[in-house]
Amino acid sequence: MQSSHSQLNQLNHFFGGSISNLDGDRVLHYNNNHGLGKVVSVSLDAGISYTEYTMNMQESFSVSLPNKGVPALYFIYVLQGNIKYAWDKKAIDQKEIVELQTVILKGVKDTISVHLPKQRKTSFAVIRVDQIGGQQEFASEASALNKKLFTKFQPKDDGKPFAYHSTFNLKIKEQLLQIRGIKQSGIVRKLLIKGIIHFALALELMQHSKDLAGKDAPKTRLTRKELIRVQEAIEIIAKNPQRPYSISDLCREHGLSAIKLQEGFKALEGCTVANFVKKKRVDMAEKLLKEGDLNISEVVYSIGFTSRSYFSKIFKKRFKCTPKYYQEHCKDMAVV
Repeated sequence: MQSSHSQLNQLNHFFGGSISNLDGDRVLHYNNNHGLGKVVSVSLDAGISYTEYTMNMQESFSVSLPNKGVPALYFIYVLQGNIKYAWDKKAIDQKEIVELQTVILKGVKDTISVHLPKQRKTSFAVIRVDQIGGQQEFASEASALNKKLFTKFQPKDDGKPFAYHSTFNLKIKEQLLQIRGIKQSGIVRKLLIKGIIHFALALELMQHSKDLAGKDAPKTRLTRKELIRVQEAIEIIAKNPQRPYSISDLCREHGLSAIKLQEGFKALEGCTVANFVKKKRVDMAEKLLKEGDLNISEVVYSIGFTSRSYFSKIFKKRFKCTPKYYQEHCKDMAVV
């Protein structure tokens, strides 16, 4: 899959940045009078490629997604900000894609043009899926996924491009952001990215089915902007669960009332703020116990608890065994 890498070369020619390689993936960086940005291009098997664009342009700019001759689906998901797209760079009729939304596009001869606003940071991901037909060199599950996607989103053969605008989905963002945090290299890196992309595509299929059934998720009275603020709080807690969190501090930091904060957590995570913090602390404790560098008391205090007995109680409820038993039997297990 060279089309994504070829596009990266064209962008680099315009920006005058630099391209680095990471296990076959390519990363473009630029920081000059054009703006500040980073583009990561990843080629996978079974006709799938992944590109993430993070840009803050000094002037309005358009990214062209080549689509010549080969049937291909484009899943464009906006991680941050709002963007627009059109089937031709000069087209006046531009349609908006808002943050947390996916637009699924398909055309054979058309070049899709993604328009970015000036002086505003935007980040979006593009999963391109080429139709692989009856090729046998791919694993059966990869071929099945490819067939499912084109069966689901294949427009009628009327010569017109296909476009589907989904409702917003925070889970897809959670999946795609995991790619940024992958530290492994080689085949492990490729397998992790492949698993994330396949899961994201599965979420796209499920979201499409929910949209058609009129089941807009999540069910809440909160606006999209308010849910984004709740998601920011969720991400902060997930990264640092050991910190002492209070509802008042979280409300002040994220500009939400206590009622809206709790409603948002229940809509997105299915639990209260306190239970989410507790869950993430136990997740962190499990990792530390597997690593085996700390004793149980040290683990308890490092994750923000003050009572070992309380920690043991909630840990046993979750894992059906005591922390001591878990550490003795799992400390030699590899931590991904």
